[in-house]
Amino acid sequence: MVSTSNDGIMSEYLVKYGIIKGHERSRPTELLETLYITDRYRDGSDLKKARTGYHISVWQGVDAGEIDQRLADLEDFMKTLARDRAKTWGVAN
Repeated sequence: MVSTSNDGIMSEYLVKYGIIKGHERSRPTELLETLYITDRYRDGSDLKKARTGYHISVWQGVDAGEIDQRLADLEDFMKTLARDRAKTWGVAN
C-alpha cells in the first residue's frame, strides 16, 4: 500500500534508501530522488505532491560539490531517522 501521509511516504523513502545503500550497483537516479524528497520533508512540503511532481531536471545547474555535500547530510539524516523510527516502532535496543 502506498502511503499518503508525509511520515508514511518518508518511511517508504527510508526503506528505499537502505536498499540503495545496501545494493552493490550504484543507483544515482534513485538516490537523487530520495535526496529531493527528503529535502521536501525537512522543509515541511507536501510529499505526495513533491513525489508526483519530481523530475530529475531539478538537478540541472546544481554543482556536483553541493550535491556531494547534501548526500553526506542525507546519510546523517537517514541514520537519525532510522533510529527514531526504530524507537517509535518498538524495535530499538
